[in-house]
Amino acid sequence: MADSIQAFFFGTSFGEQINGKNTGLYGFAIPDLGILYRSRHNGSIYECQYAGLLALLKVIESNRKKLDDYQFEILSDSALIVYQISHRKIITAGLTPYYNAAIEYKNKVDYRISWVPREQNIAITGMDEVPPFMADLDLKLDIDSEDGKQANLCNF
Repeated sequence: MADSIQAFFFGTSFGEQINGKNTGLYGFAIPDLGILYRSRHNGSIYECQYAGLLALLKVIESNRKKLDDYQFEILSDSALIVYQISHRKIITAGLTPYYNAAIEYKNKVDYRISWVPREQNIAITGMDEVPPFMADLDLKLDIDSEDGKQANLCNF
């Protein structure tokens, strides 16, 4: 049985409109590796939440050689996203591309997903301590295309 590492993700929408889309924030944390990441995203609250999950899965997958011995316990306060992924059931048609991308990662990354209360989501609350070592991981999360427009997060 593989060792387990906890990882957290979140997403939120501010309700401000830019080009007809809400602005928001997404992020993830891998406390055991000292990683806390946040970035802006234009989309609904659920699109921002999926952006957090997909960014996290991209980092794990792109560092698979270094993290292959671990199973990831992914935790979030996003009840909808956790339900959709854990039950493999899409319930919001507009989220289908995000859902499909997350399910596709199941073939590449050993992870399970569970719900935690918002106050326990370290991706939101931050980390009190940084681990005593520096993770040697690839953290390339460029999601802007060359023309400055936001790339489709489903291509993670």
